[in-house]
Amino acid sequence: MNKFLKVFIGIVASVVAIIIVIFSISYWMLNRTVPEYDGETNSESLKSSITVYRDSSAIPLIVALNDEDAAFGIGYVHAQDRLFQMDVARRAGEGRLSEIFGTSTLSFDKMFKTIGIYNNVKNNYDRLNPLTKKILKSYADGVNHFIKENKGKYQPEFGILGYEPYNWKPEHSLVIGKLLGWELNISWWTDVAFSAIIQKIGEEKARQLLPDFPQNAPTIIPSEFKNIATIKTEIINTDRKFREFTGFIGTHIGSNNWVVNNSMSSSAKPIVANDPHLAFSAPGKWFFIMVSSPTWKVEGFSLPGIPAVIIGKNQNISWVVTNVMADDADFYAEQIDTSGTKYLIDGNWRNLKSRKEIIKVKNGGDELLDIRENHRGPLITDSHPYNVLYPGSKNNAALSMRWTGLEFSDDLFSLLMINKASNWEEFKLALSHFTVPGQNFVYGDNKNNIGYICASKLPVRSNASPTLVYNGTTSSNDWKGFVPYGEMPILFNPAQNFIASANNKTLKNFPHHISNLWEPSSRIERITQLLSSKSKHNVKDFKTYQNDLISPYSQKIIGFIKPAFQNVRINDNNLRDVIKLLDSWNYEMNSGSQLPAIYNVFLKFLIKNIFEDELGKELFSQYVFVANVPYRKLLEILEANSSTFLDNINTAEIETRDEIIRNSLSEATTYLEKHFGKNIADWQWGNLHTVTFKHMFSGKSDFLDKIINIGPYPIGGDGTTIFNTEYSFRYLSNSDDEIPVTTKFENILGPSMRYIYDFGDPEIIHFILPTGQSGNFMSSHYSDMTDKWRKGKYIKLDINENRFIQKSKSKITITAN
Repeated sequence: MNKFLKVFIGIVASVVAIIIVIFSISYWMLNRTVPEYDGETNSESLKSSITVYRDSSAIPLIVALNDEDAAFGIGYVHAQDRLFQMDVARRAGEGRLSEIFGTSTLSFDKMFKTIGIYNNVKNNYDRLNPLTKKILKSYADGVNHFIKENKGKYQPEFGILGYEPYNWKPEHSLVIGKLLGWELNISWWTDVAFSAIIQKIGEEKARQLLPDFPQNAPTIIPSEFKNIATIKTEIINTDRKFREFTGFIGTHIGSNNWVVNNSMSSSAKPIVANDPHLAFSAPGKWFFIMVSSPTWKVEGFSLPGIPAVIIGKNQNISWVVTNVMADDADFYAEQIDTSGTKYLIDGNWRNLKSRKEIIKVKNGGDELLDIRENHRGPLITDSHPYNVLYPGSKNNAALSMRWTGLEFSDDLFSLLMINKASNWEEFKLALSHFTVPGQNFVYGDNKNNIGYICASKLPVRSNASPTLVYNGTTSSNDWKGFVPYGEMPILFNPAQNFIASANNKTLKNFPHHISNLWEPSSRIERITQLLSSKSKHNVKDFKTYQNDLISPYSQKIIGFIKPAFQNVRINDNNLRDVIKLLDSWNYEMNSGSQLPAIYNVFLKFLIKNIFEDELGKELFSQYVFVANVPYRKLLEILEANSSTFLDNINTAEIETRDEIIRNSLSEATTYLEKHFGKNIADWQWGNLHTVTFKHMFSGKSDFLDKIINIGPYPIGGDGTTIFNTEYSFRYLSNSDDEIPVTTKFENILGPSMRYIYDFGDPEIIHFILPTGQSGNFMSSHYSDMTDKWRKGKYIKLDINENRFIQKSKSKITITAN
């Protein structure tokens, strides 16, 4: 062997050895961040010892001798598995993201400092129920015990960003609750976007686009609206970018829930089911816990950062939720004087309140923010790059916001009371304290009762046009209080023997405005079909229903295609075959089928061809942002067959409904041929429609994405199936080459967990998460539930305490000093 070859081999061997050492050290350093589920420790914050047992899926059972120590245990296990997720959430609500992310998040911090979630929580903390404060304090002690005990071994994200978590405060848990309310607040988008649409296309045409429920929310455009100056949609872009940054994407932010009573159950006891629809992420939203103290025995789904079970069961009752879709925020165009310190109301100038906030920015200077607010709330346009001007006035104006999330509430006290409720009356009393986010609570108990309560703080308004920006110069547009809890929608043991909700309009004759942003009726129609399809149901049936992929909505849309091609000569063979296939479709959105791909691509072009020419690309993008709006209006327009939106204003001829349908299906066929070839057999829905559970750091590098993301996987369904797999309509304006096909149809939101409980089998819970319990991508529990979730399978959890302890895989004991 010559000298050169020896040197070369030596160099290569050395490089390989160095790489192996670096990799080994990196792996060891990352792996040591995975929390220990076994061991002993002690804390001065405990009254008595607690023990945490975990099973093979890392489900914790927290055994304590009192409620405060149990809350300490919840805080400890949340921090073990989800500390980074919790830290980012509280920072977002506090307006402190820029301390770790730099200038890229400065606009988000300005927005949340202006909205004032943390300021509101801090100012109202002393008003909370003493029990709430005790539980919050103990929970914070548990989180901080983990932070103190694990210095240098936090989740990898802390090391990557180069910072350490600061101590958890009781207020931080309340911030996270308010932040969830903000995530479910659609009014931030609708009021501004709808106002801008009216100003662009005029009142007459806008009436054809805005959602309307004449029973209690007719779309009335007040005459004074024309006096409000140009409303620009930049105000909602900051919030949209924040949602993308944190993964709060998707707008079918609802859920399915239902309960059957003993007469419709094979077990002769009520069965309860729930699958909340929230944005997908890794880790997911929910964390399953079991709590056992002498006066607090509960099992179910918690949100990391909040010391309670949000959805679940105790020894007597079970409760599940869906989003009310409540219109809980309003915006007002204010007139500000030249000094910027007063606003005009009822002909008089009134002083604005002012407070200053400092935003610390990583690798940059501090930002000083001057926040103004009036009697309604903050001037939110102070955090956005434009002003609204009143016609004929030289004074700058601004938009103020009133949101129920900034009203005083003690939602945690409500949840704690629910966790301990033993019957319907106690459950009903507990919900009298619940405010944000408004939820449809469906209930079952071990005495064979079932029930429903709409728990939300609903503003009382003086007019019926609550989805537009108001004229702020008059107090007549102010809220007149809130709907009394005793007048809220409620059902108890209805004659039909079941209750279901899917973000639909729940009552026909309720006298107060709740929303006009209800979901299309497709999911509730299908749930009702299934629950009415047989006299008795069991857990296996409920699992099938939660994974159902049939869309009644698609059946209605497809019904317009065949008549549109009646007596029309079709020269394209694929187009001819597509029409025949759609005519025989059973409307099941199976990922391995070509028909849902054809339908959804057709739907994409149909929505674009009807709405975009009048609105323009920017407003069109805003209009389709909340998907239930175009879903509902599209069907109305097709059924009425009289809308001027059916005509393309960019062409000389006047198009008809059938022409738009024919053109859209032809474009869809061409689109699929371009991307998947001429053979229809290759057009499976799962080739377009995939799901990836993305980490917050996703998109930085392909190599990192393979480690931190879970997926992609082909998936069935769409935004109108019970198994809700929404894709965003926001890419409809982009050309084919700008955005990949899989991005256009990527599943971004859906069942954030599935839960089924049969009171006839009281020691078993059936549930599944999309990812896993852990938020640490080095943990084996980061994605250990994904395969079951995708395949419609469930964990059958035995919640008998003695058996759980006997079968547990690990145990941590924390003793009191």
